[in-house]
Amino acid sequence: REYLEKAINPQTNSPYLLPVQVILHGEEEPVLLDSYSRQAYEAAEEFCRLLAARVRSAGFFKTMLLRRIGSSLHAGLSTVTRMLNDWESIDEADEDDSTEGYSGPEGYDLFPASTAAAENVSLKSLTPQMRQKLEECGRALEAGLSAGPSSDPKWARIEEYLVARHWAEEGCILFSQYLDTARWVAERIKDSFPDQPIGLYAGSGKSGIYANGSFLRKDREEIKLMVRNRELKLLVGTDAASEGLNLQMLGTLINVDLPWNPTRLEQRKGRIQRIGQARSAINILNLRYAPSVEDKVHQALSSRLEEIRKMFGQIPDVLSDVWVQVALGNMEQANQRLDEVKPFHAFDERYSRVEDVSGWDECSQVLNRQEKLEMLRKGWR
Repeated sequence: REYLEKAINPQTNSPYLLPVQVILHGEEEPVLLDSYSRQAYEAAEEFCRLLAARVRSAGFFKTMLLRRIGSSLHAGLSTVTRMLNDWESIDEADEDDSTEGYSGPEGYDLFPASTAAAENVSLKSLTPQMRQKLEECGRALEAGLSAGPSSDPKWARIEEYLVARHWAEEGCILFSQYLDTARWVAERIKDSFPDQPIGLYAGSGKSGIYANGSFLRKDREEIKLMVRNRELKLLVGTDAASEGLNLQMLGTLINVDLPWNPTRLEQRKGRIQRIGQARSAINILNLRYAPSVEDKVHQALSSRLEEIRKMFGQIPDVLSDVWVQVALGNMEQANQRLDEVKPFHAFDERYSRVEDVSGWDECSQVLNRQEKLEMLRKGWR
């Protein structure tokens, strides 16, 4: 993309691809948690540390509660409630509710079946200390949200940008990695914009439109068409909307949460920063609570991650465990993981050098088609 934006087409005397600048908002303005919510987050951190000491499963499992609270306090409270009430009935799960695996009107599967099978004893029981931390977290979240469903401080920031900064007029896509957060945001927007249709773009069978006080299920293709025809300017999506969806009619994007899989942020941005975007710049707001894992990564590691992003074009997926190490308080391991990244791209290391080669007339052997295929199938290092 960078090449096409800089290279000049001699026929038009302009770049092959008109640059679309990205203007980031909220980088130095995290959403502050109140005292109750902060207590809840600290209790969740302690719960995750206790759980990590009992099981050796994937990092996302051990830090799942922190990820959901980091998405929204609403998602955090529903998670705590489910863990306290249905822990023993949970059999399988998907980390991302946008995919298949979401079940029940308010429930969701939390844990992978393979993990449950391997560590059944650890998963099927809560120690008294773990239950105490979950209950402490739940009470604090309830107190923090007692002012009503809109009391999550993230909503105040979202409303500011949609209304006071007129992002709704520009058209906006709001992303969350969790379906319960996406629904919560869509319902809040519906109340603030009662005269506009609000789209929810999620996994199969979960998408629809909020209009005239009710939710109408819609096929995802219908929602795409409504955006393309400019009938829909406000859309909330899970990461099911981060691939294969063209939203160049919209000019702003709000990341309600920051996924720990770095590629997803690039995929989200690509929905509106694409060919056909008439604007010379798009606006993106990244929301994170302070304090939270996302905020700690931003404060301690963001400059190093930015250097890596510039080198590779994005943050490699292999660094997603940096967030996990920070969540578990292992800053030394997080920095060590970053140190393992080479200061250059492997492709550039292998192919950036230009060397003289002999002419074809001096070659003793020329490969036929089959031999070429066999050579190309061999990996390089």
